Amino acid sequence: MYKYFIKYGKILFDQKLVNLHSGNLSVVDDEHIFITRTGSQLGDLTCKEIIKVNLSDDTKDAGASVETKVHRAIYLGCPEIKAVAHAHTPYATALSMKRDMIELSDTEGKLYIPKVPVLCCEETIGSQEVADNLPALISKYKIAVIKGHGTFSGGKDLEEATSNLMTLESSCQILLLLDLYK
Repeated sequence: MYKYFIKYGKILFDQKLVNLHSGNLSVVDDEHIFITRTGSQLGDLTCKEIIKVNLSDDTKDAGASVETKVHRAIYLGCPEIKAVAHAHTPYATALSMKRDMIELSDTEGKLYIPKVPVLCCEETIGSQEVADNLPALISKYKIAVIKGHGTFSGGKDLEEATSNLMTLESSCQILLLLDLYK
């Protein structure tokens, strides 16, 4: 399992979807969440930066990502989701500042994730508001953008969750280029 954290963390960093200390990854089993440590460098993860926390109890989350509450809410609200990737996708985040729904227009985007909702919240980082509202969107769309903050993607594994992020970001680049040349 750790090799997948390392592999997909590096991909997200190499693709500039996270900066040095942003973003987080997690997977769930029956009783636990394995999640990156707060402040981890996704581009240079080691096994020591993956923390095991309880799925149903948040009292022992010390050291885990500040977004653990949000990951936990997604897993509890979306039993079909087994992995979550969160990145500060620059193009999707830019579009989130002007749209309530991002509708992808390129062939790949329309095929895999044609619509991506934007969640507007007062507090965007690890907040109860995000934890309360994001699971319903992830259950329906598998991916959502927190306005001005970044993207959360769920999947059957880290590959699918990361692939969704990359598809969204590529499609958002295309949308912004189209806006430039109107």
